[in-house]
Amino acid sequence: MSANQLQKAVVDRLASDPDVLAIIGAGRIFDRLITRAEPPYLVLGEIATSDFSTGDGTASEHRFEIEAWTKQNGRRQAVELADAVRAALHDTGLTLEGAALINLRHERTLSRRAPKTGLHVARLRFRAVTEP
Repeated sequence: MSANQLQKAVVDRLASDPDVLAIIGAGRIFDRLITRAEPPYLVLGEIATSDFSTGDGTASEHRFEIEAWTKQNGRRQAVELADAVRAALHDTGLTLEGAALINLRHERTLSRRAPKTGLHVARLRFRAVTEP
């Protein structure tokens, strides 16, 4: 299954997208929540991979989340960052090492204020299908 290749391609795309970079700047995409990091930034969330094979061939389905964390301008900036992430990834063609991306779709975005920190977070969920 190609979850690691997918994650690498997603990070590469986001790290080079001008609209995302205009909000978070370079080097602000993390694979875990960094409590000392100053927002805004992106955090790679949960990824669930399952067999999506058919009689015609082998495939994997990946559902993954990306969290957009912000402080300045509250929820508005979190939603603007989420919109930039969605535009960079939804229905796009990514090159995966050792696998082929069949499709990549945005499924939903939920935004909220984290009560303990006062930060705002927009959680985006995507679905991707890959073939080896």
